[in-house]
Amino acid sequence: MRMLTGAVFLLGAEQAFAHANLVQFPNQVEARSVLMPAAYTFLVIGVLLFGWGLLTERTVPESPKA
Repeated sequence: MRMLTGAVFLLGAEQAFAHANLVQFPNQVEARSVLMPAAYTFLVIGVLLFGWGLLTERTVPESPKA
């Protein structure tokens, strides 16, 4: 679940970054002042959650029973 949540945050970071760069002149400054910090925050949270999920959600192979 952590990996999925991290992936969603990474997707949100990409969308916020893309929208910050696509907004045209009249609202560009206001949009960038909100969307760029949001993109960086989503990126950090997404990387942390995805990394945490990679480390903790892997399956451990069972030992063979004799």
